Amino acid sequence: MMAAPIGAAALNVPLVGRPGSRARLETPAAVLDLDIFEHNLSMMSQTCRQAGIGFRPHAKSHKCAEIARRQMAAGALGICCAKPGELMALFGAGIRDLMLSAPVASAVKIDRLARAAAEGGRICVVVDRPDLITAYAQAASRHGTCFDVLVDLDTGLNRSGVADAQAAVDLARRVTQHASLRYAGVQAYQGRVQHIADFEARRAANAEANHVLAGMIAALRQASLAPDIVSGGGTGSHQLDAQAGLLTEVQPGSYVFMDEAYNPVDIDGRGGPGFGPALRVAVTVVGHSSTGFAIVDGGSKSFALDGPAPRVLLGQEVVGRVEWCGDEFGRILPNAGDAALPIGTVVECTVPHCDPTINLHDVLHVVAGDQLVALWSVEARGRAD
Repeated sequence: MMAAPIGAAALNVPLVGRPGSRARLETPAAVLDLDIFEHNLSMMSQTCRQAGIGFRPHAKSHKCAEIARRQMAAGALGICCAKPGELMALFGAGIRDLMLSAPVASAVKIDRLARAAAEGGRICVVVDRPDLITAYAQAASRHGTCFDVLVDLDTGLNRSGVADAQAAVDLARRVTQHASLRYAGVQAYQGRVQHIADFEARRAANAEANHVLAGMIAALRQASLAPDIVSGGGTGSHQLDAQAGLLTEVQPGSYVFMDEAYNPVDIDGRGGPGFGPALRVAVTVVGHSSTGFAIVDGGSKSFALDGPAPRVLLGQEVVGRVEWCGDEFGRILPNAGDAALPIGTVVECTVPHCDPTINLHDVLHVVAGDQLVALWSVEARGRAD
């Protein structure tokens, strides 16, 4: 059940279901265009189904249990999480098939994951060192449960995972020695590939990473440790990964929302991202600067700024871009020849980077057509633990 909303979200509750309410939102407000969201959800599901590859979408992009439920209903194998806190927030909201896609070092967090597994969660974890295997095994045994385990492989990201095939074999073998662990396969995430804009350049970079991955899989097979699951990839590489035939499942995250960082990426070789900008931030023109620019009530406390400047939409029309002028405010740089928007105008802005932007908001304002139709909690907002 959604907690009682506060702030602008509480003020927007009476607008749910009212005609024209989309243009009357109290702001700043994170907005989810339901039609675009459902298109993105369906497109990923159909692409993976037709290619014969599974998908385990990443919640780091949305942090929202209702979105996770809809991803599962669309055929997702489960939900990936970046941090234990994120995973536990979604578990607390009723999501049961969860994978922690990064290693941890906290005995307390490992114990909490084991308790979640004992309480009915199907929890999958990744390991990149022997002591982490031991810690997971002891925690699972202590709580009378079992973890599925993937060996984390580094195919070029240089963040986590082992880069040596023999090290991967050694870790997989260690996992099989514990009754409270089930060796399920490997993870090989290549994040640096995802945002390469040119399709052929991205294909080449992905092929380079896959060459490394193929060697590690071959070594595991030779050691009678063939992985059932080979998990990795993301929004930018999911079609290439499906074609390559090495991964059994992909971990796309941004596809549900999209952002300006992904906008120039030619995902399918046809010139564009394919997925639409479902996530926006609604802001209101609260004044005009001395130089005539419209000033809006959203700055770095409403948008993550690590990406290209947002487009500003009035209805379906792009009327300019936002330039930041403080933590609380932005200015609209209008299209050439356009006048500044009137004070009180509510506009929607695309976002520079969806993952950290949603982390600034407690609630998603779900809109369809000209109406606010629902409010969804962002349960894992702020759970960087």
